[in-house]
Amino acid sequence: MNLIRLPLVAASLAFLGGLLAGLRLEWMTGGIALVAVPLLGAPWLYPRITGGPAPRWMPRAVLWAAVAMAGAGHGALARADAVADCRAHLRDGDPLVVTGVLAANWTPPPDDDGKRPLLPTQVREIASRTGVIPGCTGGVRVRMPRGAAPALAGTEVVVRGEWRTLPRPVLGSAWPRDGAFAGYVSVDSVQTAPPRWSAHPLLAARGASQRRVHRLMGRHGPLADALLLNRRETLDRDLSNRFAQTGLVHLLAISGTHVALLGAVFVLLGRILRLSRARIAWLTILLMAVYLALIGAPGSAVRSGIMMGLVLIGGVLQRPSATLPIVSAAALVILAIDPMQALDVGFQLSFAGVLGIILFRAPMIAAVPSAWRRHPAARWLAESVAVSIAAFACTAPVVAHAFGQVAPVSILANLPAIPLTSLALIGVGAAALLDPLAPPLARLVADGAGLALDLLNLVVDLALRVPWGHAAVTRPRWWLWALAAIAFLLVMDATLRMRARVRWSAALMAAAATLLLLPFSGAASGGGMEIAFLDVGQGDAIAIRTPGNRWVLVDAGERDGEWDAGERRVLPFLRARGVTRLEAMVLTHPHADHIGGAAAVMRAMPVARLLEPGMPYGSPMYLETLQTAVEHRVEWLAARRDRVLSVDGVTFTVLWPTEASLHAPEDVNDISAVILLRYGEFSALLTGDAPSGVEEQLVARHGAALRVDVLKAGHHGSRTASSDALLQAARPELAVISCGVRNKYRHPHAQALQRLQMHHVPVARTDRDGTVLVEVEPGGEHWSRGDP
Repeated sequence: MNLIRLPLVAASLAFLGGLLAGLRLEWMTGGIALVAVPLLGAPWLYPRITGGPAPRWMPRAVLWAAVAMAGAGHGALARADAVADCRAHLRDGDPLVVTGVLAANWTPPPDDDGKRPLLPTQVREIASRTGVIPGCTGGVRVRMPRGAAPALAGTEVVVRGEWRTLPRPVLGSAWPRDGAFAGYVSVDSVQTAPPRWSAHPLLAARGASQRRVHRLMGRHGPLADALLLNRRETLDRDLSNRFAQTGLVHLLAISGTHVALLGAVFVLLGRILRLSRARIAWLTILLMAVYLALIGAPGSAVRSGIMMGLVLIGGVLQRPSATLPIVSAAALVILAIDPMQALDVGFQLSFAGVLGIILFRAPMIAAVPSAWRRHPAARWLAESVAVSIAAFACTAPVVAHAFGQVAPVSILANLPAIPLTSLALIGVGAAALLDPLAPPLARLVADGAGLALDLLNLVVDLALRVPWGHAAVTRPRWWLWALAAIAFLLVMDATLRMRARVRWSAALMAAAATLLLLPFSGAASGGGMEIAFLDVGQGDAIAIRTPGNRWVLVDAGERDGEWDAGERRVLPFLRARGVTRLEAMVLTHPHADHIGGAAAVMRAMPVARLLEPGMPYGSPMYLETLQTAVEHRVEWLAARRDRVLSVDGVTFTVLWPTEASLHAPEDVNDISAVILLRYGEFSALLTGDAPSGVEEQLVARHGAALRVDVLKAGHHGSRTASSDALLQAARPELAVISCGVRNKYRHPHAQALQRLQMHHVPVARTDRDGTVLVEVEPGGEHWSRGDP
């Protein structure tokens, strides 16, 4: 059977294609769905116009086209809603009063410096200075103030605070952005009322369940909370990163595995109680619906719930259905309710994984020798490995695109990890249910679940140590994966009459051949140069592409607690540009907001040389950076005046520091490296955090030779940099200020902005403009601002 031509499968593909077009293309409107009406009448009109019968292919083709038009209209409306979302139009610093209900438990951190998570809140109304904002309901995230009393989900709150806009994605995108990620409310004061079961039964039940799980599981509480209730607010980021690096992050989200396991438990309990098949089916569907509502109905769990419901109903009606149409039906339902789910990584991973299992598992099992399949243990092992490989094969492209890494070790790590997760999930759920009835037994079961979680952590630690078990990869553009999928489907359709092995081999080869375009999927060099002043918050990071498509990084952003700009901002940008190696990394000086992300970058990709002042500076972060360079065999060079680094015709000349300046400087900023970049007729001055005293010495020494096109304003726009002397000598046509939104230093300073204005220098700021891109044409005679 040609699976692509099954009605539900074809309808879901057509709807998804139209939906993505509607979400992506700004010129589309919801009215395009009206095109579906005349399309459906084409088979009826054709014989009346031509006098002959309609072609056999026409009714089906017209139907799929109409479904695609409906999807496009639905996507266009969703895009319009996202653009008009009130959360996307709130300004940073706006005072707000939010009335609503907490959707997760608030537990104060044990110490004053502890992490305060962003808590989801169901909003009744949002008021600003001018009054209630009409239509601004739904959900926002709030950060509770230090000292706020604990509160359960379902607690009614009135919070007063300021809106904090989150940094824009480091990579520009034409896809609409969910308003939930536009920002959050930093709460100054909060009024609470206890949860009312009559008003918010599901949220109150969620809060009580969270509290019980944390009490029973102790130190395992955050992980158990994520597994059972889909709450990850208190989950340690380091733990999440370890699961992500080993390809096991899907275990931390409520996925199809969790839902199928709980559904099987419900069915088993029904059989123990000797209920009829129909009653078991309907009770299981009801209980699964309640559970999904309790945990917030994540897309992957809803997909599994819909599939399980359809299978159970089909069993009751004695009309079993093929698996692929059931998956297609689940996708149609979810996308019809929430079209933005198509852009959610969790949704993509969920459907990619189940499709991989459906498409690849059976052919791989068929290739296993029959003698192995007859032995129970060998068959179980073959089944497990086949499922793991099939899921990995289809989810790896999504993971590579979204996170810039793949983890082949997950194929083997899943074998013990999934059973351990299942045991832990059953144990945590059983302990929570037993606690009101038999507390000692509940504690015993909880201890067993804790042991399973300890073993799961051990599996993760062992998987991390496997050589080449995980690796960073270039992030291909979305169109490359789309072309590979289209090639796969077209070849499968064209080889319908061939043997299964030949069809699959040809289709996989076609997809693989398409992926050979990977080296061309990054940004094309075009022969010129590109300078990207990355939005890394309160710090500096400048990525420079040479005409030969090689890359140099100047500074790497900050690292503070759980935030690592190298990992979260610099590496995603570089991987999206197809970067696999840095010719040089320049660290202007050893402050955390410049070197914080350097270690993560060096661990992720080869770096040929490290250029930095080399001042004896005993901070742990600086020493760690140097140690990472040693471990990864990065050549070290001292940044000293008149040292020149040349890459593909782009020269980086160090103007500062001098040998004399390194002797007992009053401040580390006094030895900040200052780099003069030249490419043909173009030049840029990268000043790090050099203060005005250094600027004046540079002007005295170099004078008119400092004339540049672009100036990186010193010290994030501080009043102690960007002096009149430097601006008079440099006469830049653009000044770029790299600073964070609402930073505690209040950069850029009004005096620095005033000096730039007096010298008629246009200003670009990363806190307002996001990543600032400068594109230089070959030869450097012309340059312009680009779109990152």
